Amino acid sequence: MTAAVRLRNERLYFGALAVFLALLMFAGFARSFYLHTLFGQPAPRLFLQIHGALMTGWLALLLVQTGLVFARRTQWHKTLGYWGIAYAALILPIGAMATLGLARREVVAHSAHALSQLNVLGLELMQLSLFALLIGTAFVLRARTDIHKRLMIIATLCILPNAIVRLSIISGLDFLGTNLAILTVWVLVVVALVGSDVWRNRRLHPAFGWSAALAILALYAAWYASRTALWDHYWIKTLSS
Repeated sequence: MTAAVRLRNERLYFGALAVFLALLMFAGFARSFYLHTLFGQPAPRLFLQIHGALMTGWLALLLVQTGLVFARRTQWHKTLGYWGIAYAALILPIGAMATLGLARREVVAHSAHALSQLNVLGLELMQLSLFALLIGTAFVLRARTDIHKRLMIIATLCILPNAIVRLSIISGLDFLGTNLAILTVWVLVVVALVGSDVWRNRRLHPAFGWSAALAILALYAAWYASRTALWDHYWIKTLSS
């Protein structure tokens, strides 16, 4: 296989990963966001519409960026990348406000789901932290394209577990009724994507290896920590005030 063919296959592969992530987002939120009128669902609150549009824009940006690389418009890709960093920075506060707002609503209402939502809060704050860390590292290492694109994929995966949550609700499968089960499904998706790259190259790329391992371990740790009495006490007190 020539170097040109290998490069083309590499671009096709990462383009396919970007499409997969976009489809995962669409499938997860089709009923509640993208196609809510077709499914007879009420429109989300304005803030959640803004949050959904922002997340959709990130996936659209990822698709455009992979398309520019495939079309060999590398200078356009680099220029748009600077705007992408600003866009990623916007996702962080909006995402934090969204998850804090949902947790506050459940806590204030003394809902039966309040503790579960506080568990979700811990997971989602960790997801945003991982996203920030991996995007920042990908930007710093943008000259190392093999590392850069893999970190971008894992970073985007870190903000997509909620799409799996929505799919699990639609499925109605009892074994997907816990946060731990859904997290484990997300881990399997990560392992499958990294495994596909290993199969292609007959080796584990270090960037995929350490970033996937970090994300998986950090989210399992967040799941555990956000189920403790100390976590619940702090956030119930904070969100109730």
